[in-house]
Amino acid sequence: MAASGHFCVPELNSNPVRDRASLPATAAAGETVVTNLPENAGSAEQRRILDSLPVLVFLERAGKIVFANREARQMLGLSSDEWTAQPVEEVLWGLLPGTAEPQTLLSGTRSGNPFHATMPAGSGRLMPVEGAYSRIGADSRDAVIVAHPAERERAPKCRLMEDVLASIPEALAIVHGNHILYTNPAFTAMFGYAAEEAGGESLCELIVPEGRRNEHELLLRTVAEKGRASVETVRATRSGETLEVNLQIAPLRVNGADAGYVFSFRECGEHKPAEARLQHQAMRDPLTGLPSRALFMDRLTQALNRRARRPERSCAVIRLALDRFGEISGALGCAAGDDLLKAIARRLSAALRPEDTAARFGGDRFALLLEDLSSPADLEIVAARLLGEIEQPFHLLGHALHSGVSLGAALAGAGAISADALLHDADSALFRARQSGGSRYEIFDRRLNSTTQTVNAATETIAS
Repeated sequence: MAASGHFCVPELNSNPVRDRASLPATAAAGETVVTNLPENAGSAEQRRILDSLPVLVFLERAGKIVFANREARQMLGLSSDEWTAQPVEEVLWGLLPGTAEPQTLLSGTRSGNPFHATMPAGSGRLMPVEGAYSRIGADSRDAVIVAHPAERERAPKCRLMEDVLASIPEALAIVHGNHILYTNPAFTAMFGYAAEEAGGESLCELIVPEGRRNEHELLLRTVAEKGRASVETVRATRSGETLEVNLQIAPLRVNGADAGYVFSFRECGEHKPAEARLQHQAMRDPLTGLPSRALFMDRLTQALNRRARRPERSCAVIRLALDRFGEISGALGCAAGDDLLKAIARRLSAALRPEDTAARFGGDRFALLLEDLSSPADLEIVAARLLGEIEQPFHLLGHALHSGVSLGAALAGAGAISADALLHDADSALFRARQSGGSRYEIFDRRLNSTTQTVNAATETIAS
């Protein structure tokens, strides 16, 4: 490599990590290929060469990655060939997944320094990578980074630090930007999220109730101004329960630089049982025990945020209303009506997966949140199954009751949509189902800005 900053490309070494600064090129026999890699990141010929390599290649210029080859873009979940320059620390960062070990400081030399780090993969999970970081040129403004995914068991781990963090009775979460990098066993015990589930997710979206989001941002600003923050507040568990916690936030410093935050939670709800009960009541329907509208909307907002990061997996809302609830309550009394609503809640909860949510919005109105759907066909299958479940007779007060039900469903499509808008689409489909005689479901078709009839309840339920 010449001091001018030009990179002489030798023949590719068979080991992609041992000589990561060595990159192939096509040239005529006896011809030497000289390429100023970062400066010519837009060169079509250079891009073609780097895109052919079976390793992750990044070109850095003045602290920003100006190019990532095809292998790297695919690992990051990018479908476009275009790359927008971004700081190195936004691409390669973090603790190694599931460990308390920070990344190696990215400091390159002309010969290349090995490193290990974390890269947010396209799946939304954290991917450990290792490779070499090589500076090019006398001014050291340009660099080539060559890496490959590292097996977790091969990655060096600071066992002592992990054992210390695992022994701390407080729930801990280490966060970089919007990503959770590490949670200890106490965090799993308190909030219900395993380390694999929490890794890569947003702590705010995972456990902060919707009404406390501004508080979360204010606490981070307090840390920036005063060095730490402490507050007694409320956080939500995986099951939707709320906990009174004492929260401490401190900056995480690695090699003398700010690298994120350390969140520490200690449950203090036992000191305030009355307030905790009020919080629970605000989040739960008192008759059925299902989540309330407020909790449902918070979970729907979180699901839409997760979908934005993983567009291949969508979510949907189903609105449900009983067709003969008023008639049954009038004939048998309010007690029978309440028993019917509780029976409906039990059937809905039993029919859904653990990751889905059934909520009561009041009266005979329910809402369902379905997550991790791969296609509209998945939504139709669930809607038909729910219709069949509710159409079965209810045995209450010595009577076999048939309460028809209407469902309206809406799937979050490819574009951005808010929780309120998706709920409105499902309400529109429910209105159409009831206008069409009830005992059926309708799927909202956003392309036509209308709903499309899909199934007649009685015949489809019997057939299934």
